[in-house]
Amino acid sequence: MEGGATPIQQGTPLVCVEVLGRSVVGRMVEEFRRAGIELTSVIGNISSAPACAGMDSAAKIDLCSPEEAWQAATQQLLAFKQSGVEGILVVRAGAYVDLDLKEALQFHRENGQIVTRAFDKEGPLDIWIIDPSGVVEGMDILSVLGTVETARYVVRGYVNRLGRPRDLRRLAADGLTSRCRLRPQGKEIRPGVWMDEGAHVHRDARIVAPAFIGRGARVAEQCLITRCSSIEGNSHVDYGTVVEDSSILSNSYVGIGLDLAHSIVDGNNLLNLERDVIMEVSDPRLIRENRVQRRGRNRQSPVVFGLAGARFAPAEESSR
Repeated sequence: MEGGATPIQQGTPLVCVEVLGRSVVGRMVEEFRRAGIELTSVIGNISSAPACAGMDSAAKIDLCSPEEAWQAATQQLLAFKQSGVEGILVVRAGAYVDLDLKEALQFHRENGQIVTRAFDKEGPLDIWIIDPSGVVEGMDILSVLGTVETARYVVRGYVNRLGRPRDLRRLAADGLTSRCRLRPQGKEIRPGVWMDEGAHVHRDARIVAPAFIGRGARVAEQCLITRCSSIEGNSHVDYGTVVEDSSILSNSYVGIGLDLAHSIVDGNNLLNLERDVIMEVSDPRLIRENRVQRRGRNRQSPVVFGLAGARFAPAEESSR
């Protein structure tokens, strides 16, 4: 599970998996837009061309090889420098972080270092603020970020490093219980129960708060959804099934009369979090990919943001 990837979705980074209706990367783009970033573009190779779950379809997508991506990111940083920005924020997407952007930028300005890096109690995070004067033509931005002396900005908010699938499940539960700023998509139809657009729950099904039913998802008669469970977009939970403390990832079908607990389901794959065992289920009557075409899977998702724009860039593991 290197780099926060899960075999459940064939190596897709967890930041690109739908959580409570939208991926971490999609939420990140929206958060930085609200902070004043008007232009968002994406750098990715052909295998990661389709948008991450919840990515704004208006985002520009530029395709290149992974080897070229950091070079392209460096060129974007130079463009930001030439446009006169006072600071450049660089994020290699891999964790969910409740970052106070205004506070971080103020800390960077007052500290006077060329580079500021975010830390939490567990160590460094892949979030940097760079003074534009430190960006020069021909520089290796990845090496610079890994080796230069940095000021340490301590993140006081919630951090989930998304290193393992169980962290994805924890993020869903923490979002449903307001332990972090991540909020479910859609409407809160009653206290603690959220439903996204097009979701359908049979009148004889029970949804016990807190819980989330995603866009276009279906919950059939006599089902029970309970204990911070999330049914992501275009998934189907069939007659009489109990889903307890579990996440059904997007475009998955869960069959009739099952009792699912402490698990993640993705298509015909099931991960039991208590036993840390992954099973591929061959019987399509039990679990399978739902008959809704999946949006493509992004395999790499590091991000480079500037105060006047944003760009994604696949990369190698960062030095720490």
